[in-house]
Amino acid sequence: MDRSKLSSESNRFIEKLRLYLFSQGIEQSDIEEVADNLAQKLYEMEQNNEPIEPITEQSPQEYLDELKKAVNETKNPSLSWLIPYLLIGAIVFMVFGDVLRGVLYGEIVAYSLFRIGSTVVIGVLFILGALLAVRYTSKNEVTGTKEYQIFAIPAVISMLLFIAAYIMDGYVETSLVTVQFTGNIILLGIGTVIAILLSIWAKTWILPVILIAWNFPPLILENTPLGVNMQAFLGIVLTVLIVGAYIYLEFQEEK
Repeated sequence: MDRSKLSSESNRFIEKLRLYLFSQGIEQSDIEEVADNLAQKLYEMEQNNEPIEPITEQSPQEYLDELKKAVNETKNPSLSWLIPYLLIGAIVFMVFGDVLRGVLYGEIVAYSLFRIGSTVVIGVLFILGALLAVRYTSKNEVTGTKEYQIFAIPAVISMLLFIAAYIMDGYVETSLVTVQFTGNIILLGIGTVIAILLSIWAKTWILPVILIAWNFPPLILENTPLGVNMQAFLGIVLTVLIVGAYIYLEFQEEK
């Protein structure tokens, strides 16, 4: 950029920054890249009559610290959105397959009071654990891999509790809550809408992809002459391929 278009104050700060980076042993090409980016930013601020003093009155180190913080926040956004996404997504996942089969085959879907109650309790515990994780990461300004690890703790514990509750459901005798055909249609519609809205909000379609990959291959394979074991094997393969393909495409787009 032609720096002659900049004010003397902007040019003076850019030179201070260049000298500071040079004193830190930064390569010349990197110095010029940082300087050009800053020059473009200052030029736009001056053209829009924005005050440049918040930048030019800083020391070069203070400016670089703010720049580094902004880059880290961009690369590592807060994971607090995972709290409702994981909880609601898990509930939709558990119900979707049952009500889908109920709609397609007219089956009566039934859930024990133990399963319903355990889901509610585990959900509340997950929310409390996730809120503690959010509070800890916010208070200690944790980012990157450590933030993922902290948020993974309540998620993993809740998943293990869900598995334990699912196993215990076969041994604990409680009353059943049945869902008839009409109820299955309503629940299927609600689950589909929630999955779509949740994906739009979170800006990721992984939940609908998992629902499709997990439930539809087995339904399709059931109508083939293949044996039960082969159907189960191919169902798992197709599920992995569909989800894997989506994750790969997402990664390429992000890259």
